Amino acid sequence: MPKFLTFHDLADLATDYCAELAHTRRLPQNLFYFLEGAQSFYAYRNSDVNQIAWEDEVRFLTQQHLLQPEGILAFCSLGCGNAAPEKMVLRTIYAAGYQLIYVGVDSSAQMLELAEANLEGEVFPHRLVLADFMRPDFPARLWALLDPASIRLYAMIGGTFGNLDQHEARTMLARLVRPGEYAYVDVVPQYADEQQNARLRQRLLQLPQNLPAFFERLLSSLGLSPDQGVFLSHELLEREPEALKYTFFFEVKRTVTVSCLGRRFMLRAGDRLELLTVRAYAIPSLIAFMAERGFELVGTHVPRVGQLSHLWQRILLMRTAAKSA
Repeated sequence: MPKFLTFHDLADLATDYCAELAHTRRLPQNLFYFLEGAQSFYAYRNSDVNQIAWEDEVRFLTQQHLLQPEGILAFCSLGCGNAAPEKMVLRTIYAAGYQLIYVGVDSSAQMLELAEANLEGEVFPHRLVLADFMRPDFPARLWALLDPASIRLYAMIGGTFGNLDQHEARTMLARLVRPGEYAYVDVVPQYADEQQNARLRQRLLQLPQNLPAFFERLLSSLGLSPDQGVFLSHELLEREPEALKYTFFFEVKRTVTVSCLGRRFMLRAGDRLELLTVRAYAIPSLIAFMAERGFELVGTHVPRVGQLSHLWQRILLMRTAAKSA
């Protein structure tokens, strides 16, 4: 039996995600993991995660005074996936004698099962929660779970923040993170050097070719195959926050039927399904964007990632004011 808590009914979530896909032709990221996508995502993601120098992150969190001898740290991961990026960090913090509780939140039971297996044998306290953190009723239920903690950090690691509508993501964090608590957002930064930015754009625009299994498995789950259309990518410069936005589509060549968990709808020749969005940020613009909702910069951490040619950047923010969301 699953060991995770359930805040939201799986069938209800699936119905909502399928309805959104049929109405907008835009695939909610959550839906992919309903459709057997967890394994294909980690087929490529684990090799990246395994290169991150996690000990640097422990040092960063220590320097920012999130670890206190008398305090209890709640590390809440929104869209936790298999919990791999956090595990070694939390293991080291706990082994050093600090008190903590890890709460991993995901709307995919498959992802939580992977996290369960990944955390098996870990001695630090941890709970897994099946929930959609974008829903308005989510914060109150989570807060009740975190009652013992004196320091609360809400993390979005692994590109989760960049795949969401930015205003909706900020509203969610403003609803969830109370004054004195922390948000920890993991993003892809733009470079100061234009040549490096050009290489970054090229890498991101080639994402479907680099991840054929990711997209092919997704199409198969929808009753489609790659030979029924073509993968396309589109680049857009967003202004608020300033970011290079890359969106990936599947454009069908002829009329086809999409089947989504029992719901069916038609795509005609030339119609597109939006599959995935990633963003590369101008970090000062992102910090200013979050400041509009009362988030103040505490510090940033750029993980060392071995032989990878790109960067992630983790931005630690404290909620200092309950400005209107």
